[in-house]
Amino acid sequence: MPTTTRTTSTDPGRTPTSARPDRADAFALVRSQSVTMPASMRAIADTVLDDPHATVDGSAADLAARADVSPATVSRFVRHLGFASYAELQRSMTRAVERGIHEHARAHQEIHAGVRVDDDVATVIAKITEDVRAVMTDTRAALDPDALARVAEAIEHARRVVLYGVGASGLVARDLHLKLERIGIASSIADDPHNALTLASVVGGEDVVVLVSHSGTTTEVLEVARQAVARGAAVAAITGHRDTALTRDADEVLLGVAGAESDLRPAAMGSRMSQLAIVDALFVVVAQRTEARSRPLLARSRDAVRTHHRN
Repeated sequence: MPTTTRTTSTDPGRTPTSARPDRADAFALVRSQSVTMPASMRAIADTVLDDPHATVDGSAADLAARADVSPATVSRFVRHLGFASYAELQRSMTRAVERGIHEHARAHQEIHAGVRVDDDVATVIAKITEDVRAVMTDTRAALDPDALARVAEAIEHARRVVLYGVGASGLVARDLHLKLERIGIASSIADDPHNALTLASVVGGEDVVVLVSHSGTTTEVLEVARQAVARGAAVAAITGHRDTALTRDADEVLLGVAGAESDLRPAAMGSRMSQLAIVDALFVVVAQRTEARSRPLLARSRDAVRTHHRN
């Protein structure tokens, strides 16, 4: 990854170039980010999703009037999504409209209100699988392929890759660790905050630190990010929110979405599916780039466990 001149995470106005969603579908970002927005910004999100064409064709002042908010709130809304300006947001929306991505903007948001305690088993299955489909669709739209390619290139050339996440995100980090080990990429996974800080304290400019956190605000992950930054390592974040302390410390941001949330289906379930899809895509691109080495190693690993599977 290219060296990035960072400011501290206390700078609320900073959006790293690598984190700007130039290639993302703005409607996917609006859907995924609106859950954590204050009420005034959610009103803008609802207005955008209700009438995408009006947003594409109108001005920021028009959007403010339709959402019954101030122009300053529209500016904060734009920054929250990670765009540098309203014009940049409109360009992303225009591309989505031209590709027809926007057509299900509201439909995805209203597929269901989450699993309810009185839902029967068939309804639970239908809601969960439909939400997974929507999460995959939105993750595909939100994930920047250029950013993923740069992270894959950095991993390919890294002396070592260090991975860390907490809770469900930790399971995702371990999944990537095991995949990279299979193709000969030196990888370390931290099991607890102390171990993670220890690993981060000995990385350097030839290393890559991949941090997984849907919220981008997990204290333990932020401490590791700052330690890695201080040591000069490249930092990649797999996260669900663009404008957070973690993304301000990261060189590259790989954005996913969480999907619908309810008391019976916390956000960690949806975010895990999105993160695993990102990890799978990242692994495949790394394997493509290292095909001469990866292919025989993958074959050897399959052969090594073949006797443990009965015909």
